[in-house]
Amino acid sequence: MSSRSQKFKEKKHSSNMNIFINYSLVLLFIFFFTSLTILYISNTITLTELGYQLIELENYKEDLIEDYKKLEFIVENLSRIDRIEEIACNHLGMTRAKEVNFVASLPLVEVNSGIGSEIISENNEGKKTFLAMVNLDKINQLISSILK
Repeated sequence: MSSRSQKFKEKKHSSNMNIFINYSLVLLFIFFFTSLTILYISNTITLTELGYQLIELENYKEDLIEDYKKLEFIVENLSRIDRIEEIACNHLGMTRAKEVNFVASLPLVEVNSGIGSEIISENNEGKKTFLAMVNLDKINQLISSILK
């Protein structure tokens, strides 16, 4: 009987071990499935929040574009030449000139190293020179030619 009882105990032990393994696998499966479900739900919540933020940012962008267009219109309206002329005439007391004279002068390409003039230095290209001193007679001639 002892051998029979020993076999029965071994069978009961192996049966208990199989039940323990089965319960462990079921619990592991439940844990894994629950983890995947929680991960899926958290990703869905995150995507939904990002979608709302995207819609909010797009609305904000459209509002900024609309404000920009309004400001552009205001700038164009305020910088109209007839409006500026009206303010200048009515509020500042300015009048429109009847005649406009223009004086154009050409740049000095080279300087003669004659009486009373010196060359300071040459520019980076070495083609044009700078004038340091000029004879007062030449300045008077220049001014009188401009006034004529």
